[in-house]
Amino acid sequence: MEYVKFGNAGIEVSRLCLGCMDFPVKLEEKEAGGVLYAAMDEGINFLDTADAYSGGKSEEVVGRLLKGKRDQVVIATKYYHPTYPWRTGRGASRVHIMQAVEDSLRRLQTDYIDLYQMHDPDENTPIEETLSTLDALVKQGKIRYIGMSNHVGWQMAHMLGVSALHNWEPLVAAQCEYNMLQRSVEMDTAAFCQRFDIAIMVYSPLAGGLLTGKYRRGQEPPEGTRAAANSGIEDLLSDQKVHDVLDELRTMAGRYGVGMNQLAMAWVLSKPFVTTPLIGGSRPEHFEAMWNILDITIEETDLQRIDDLTDIYRAAPLTYGAVSQSVALALNRL
Repeated sequence: MEYVKFGNAGIEVSRLCLGCMDFPVKLEEKEAGGVLYAAMDEGINFLDTADAYSGGKSEEVVGRLLKGKRDQVVIATKYYHPTYPWRTGRGASRVHIMQAVEDSLRRLQTDYIDLYQMHDPDENTPIEETLSTLDALVKQGKIRYIGMSNHVGWQMAHMLGVSALHNWEPLVAAQCEYNMLQRSVEMDTAAFCQRFDIAIMVYSPLAGGLLTGKYRRGQEPPEGTRAAANSGIEDLLSDQKVHDVLDELRTMAGRYGVGMNQLAMAWVLSKPFVTTPLIGGSRPEHFEAMWNILDITIEETDLQRIDDLTDIYRAAPLTYGAVSQSVALALNRL
């Protein structure tokens, strides 16, 4: 395993981050434990979850599985989405953050959270209120670092400026959707993060499963896949240009003797602005293909060919990920 400096923070994390979103809905606790311990055996020391995943059950499972192992890992979790039935039980207000962090600490069975991330932008709360609250939590020792998810460059620039003005703890990490079919991060967020040494965590590197090779032109999505239950992925699969990309990627992966999922991940890892991509899956075998991903080398000419082939997706609308869309729809019903 390789380890990288985590942006402007004074820690190093594994080049791969274990995404725990599917704990325990699609990976029941015993399976989740097998995946987590295998990841740790491979040298992965970075885990990502959120209080909204499975109604808090993801954090609970992670907390139980890490008993006696807490100090071996860096835990990232998130707040923002509605996790309580009352009106103040959502967002990035002081009221919500103070309750959310205590509940996340309890579920994770820990005294501190390494990276605490705002899951989505909050248009209703002044950023001064959010950042001053997070700064207080750092000073109390309940969180170590501050991160944001699904924010763009100008929003993070605003946060850095406000934090500097008040001498508050700065933003150290941004979690963004990024894959061959969603490259809008390259338009401004990547350059901003590189300039100010903000770590970029990439989620949905396989585009919600589109880049795994399981979908083929003219065929119905296999039963049980995300596309079968997600209209956003289904819409992409109806676009023949997407299938043109998938067909060429499948051929290229075959030349290297790797899976298309491995090719897609190797392409993400080749980007200098990517600190660590999240690996996830709904079955244990989905993770196994990633354990040796750092040993796979793709020639520069082929990496450039992928860039050229998918250039139209640099201006793709920011969707917050095919996976996140379905999560958000479910949460909005609360």
